[in-house]
Amino acid sequence: MIEPNMLLAGRYRLIKQIDAGGSAYIYQAFDEKSKQTVAVKVLKPELTENEEFIQRFKKEVQASLKLRHANIIRAYDAGYDQGTYYIVMDLIEGKTLKHLININGPLPLKYVISVAKKLCLALEYAHVKGFVHRDIKPHNVMIDMTGEPYIADFGIAKNIAQNTITVEDNSVMGSVHYFSPEQARGERADKRSDIYSLGILIYEMLCGQVPFDADSSVAIALKHINDEMPDITKLVSGVPESVNKIIRKATQKDKHFRYKSAFNMYEDLQRCLSEPDGAYIRYTESKRTQQHMEEMHARRSKRSLTKLFITYGIAAAVIVAIIFMVSGVISANSSKPQPLPDFVGMTQKNALEATRNLDIQPTFTYEYSSEAEKDIVIRQDPVAGSEVKRGDPVTLIVSNGTGTDVMPDVLGMDIEQAKKTLAEQGITVSQTLEQTDGDAPINSVVSQQPKEGESVSQSGGVILIVKKAPDTLKIALPDVQGVQISDALTQLKAEGLEKFFIYDEPNEANGGVVLSQNPQPGAEQIVSRPLSLHISKFDYAPYTYTGTIDVTIPSNETSVKIGIQGSINDISVYYIVYDQTLAAGKQTIALDVEKVFDSKDATLSRNLVVFINDTQDTRATAQSVTFNRVQGGN
Repeated sequence: MIEPNMLLAGRYRLIKQIDAGGSAYIYQAFDEKSKQTVAVKVLKPELTENEEFIQRFKKEVQASLKLRHANIIRAYDAGYDQGTYYIVMDLIEGKTLKHLININGPLPLKYVISVAKKLCLALEYAHVKGFVHRDIKPHNVMIDMTGEPYIADFGIAKNIAQNTITVEDNSVMGSVHYFSPEQARGERADKRSDIYSLGILIYEMLCGQVPFDADSSVAIALKHINDEMPDITKLVSGVPESVNKIIRKATQKDKHFRYKSAFNMYEDLQRCLSEPDGAYIRYTESKRTQQHMEEMHARRSKRSLTKLFITYGIAAAVIVAIIFMVSGVISANSSKPQPLPDFVGMTQKNALEATRNLDIQPTFTYEYSSEAEKDIVIRQDPVAGSEVKRGDPVTLIVSNGTGTDVMPDVLGMDIEQAKKTLAEQGITVSQTLEQTDGDAPINSVVSQQPKEGESVSQSGGVILIVKKAPDTLKIALPDVQGVQISDALTQLKAEGLEKFFIYDEPNEANGGVVLSQNPQPGAEQIVSRPLSLHISKFDYAPYTYTGTIDVTIPSNETSVKIGIQGSINDISVYYIVYDQTLAAGKQTIALDVEKVFDSKDATLSRNLVVFINDTQDTRATAQSVTFNRVQGGN
């Protein structure tokens, strides 16, 4: 039972309820260990004995803990305590996108496109990781106080037959407005279903209302299946044809005619404002849709007053029949638990065929094996015999061939000896990082990833952290706040400082004025450590860059910064465009950067540099990425 001031897991103190959904409550809570305010999602008490909801909640936990993206609400912890299932997440100070639309009505075009692009990149990241949301709607998108969007509720596998079409409650009616036609028919949802829902969401942000509405969820579902998508340009002035085409392509009735990926949709959104005619957007209406529309127009043109009453009578009978048919299809397609076969020992090809026969979409991962030949399944998750439903995630671990895959212990070794030991076992060091703290011998290995006995192939690369002699030269930092950045850097360079991180931000001050510094003035600073300077944004021409960078994180709570390499008065600086704390493992960071440069060129080549705990990660540095000038900029 959830009680006021309840303490979960001995650390999360529930303060107040801030939201509620169909299956869970959201609480603002205080983490008494980290001293941070967090959000805690708690499964409703009446559902803790419902095995179906428990399994759905566990799937959300699995997704939330694995997904690490700037526009997906991040989860830190999860568990079961005092009869309560819970997930601990970032607390987003803001409102849902649905609330924003309800209060403001149609949202500005540029803001809509900005939000849509970020949601596309977040979905692409999740889809690549093997997760489909299945319930993209504005109720599940949080908007913080700066206008940044965050997708919530990832990983909940909806039981469509029982929780969408036949249940009339607010949460279901909210979801069915964004259902793809295949979801409305009770079929399995995939990433193209998320793309359809995102198309509906973009339409609603621009129009202030959903395209299909009715008094019942069944009627709304039938409109998704049968009705033509409204032309947004005829309803909202100022919306270009390019945006209309993007919405129509994303919301094709036949999923095979939609965008193949969220990133493809993002690419079209990138161009929609600069190429408003949309000539670059290519798609084909499905034959089924074309035929349906032609028949509808033909019937309307020939309808007479006498036939009108007959038609309405027939239509009513047809609708009743369709409702029974849809209910029957949904019931027939209800997911029934079935025992999972034993795939271990099969070839990857044969295992894939076996999963198709069961309507299961597997995720394949690979690792070396000292026993199994290449392409043989060596493990599976869940194990054979586990009860699974259609659409449940199944992971098959496939042998990448024989060879050493177990990480030895190289802690305490000299770095060169450690590299030699690993090389003798066929293991290559991906990256070395430096650490000056501690009493370990200079040049010795003080930390390793993966740990002893863990799989090298599953870790995403071998990282060794090496003890280095600290640079004992320290200075008391001067106060450069309020000083022009060029003068500030000259002064700081003269004091012996070597590395500068620049954060530029909008401000009423003239461009290039230092607004704040970190560490603060007077603090002692090792000259080799970076100094962060926040400056007022220059009034130069805006440029954009979009892309991804793969980074391997050595341990949890690791600081990751990405900067654009540049210089001011011949002093090297890094303009920071990404600054987050990430969990251990291989992470794909999606970048959508807008930066001003003192240039009139159409494109600029710049280097992106990755810093792990403020140490440059040369392996992850992307050389010569291209920034494109924004049309209409200074």
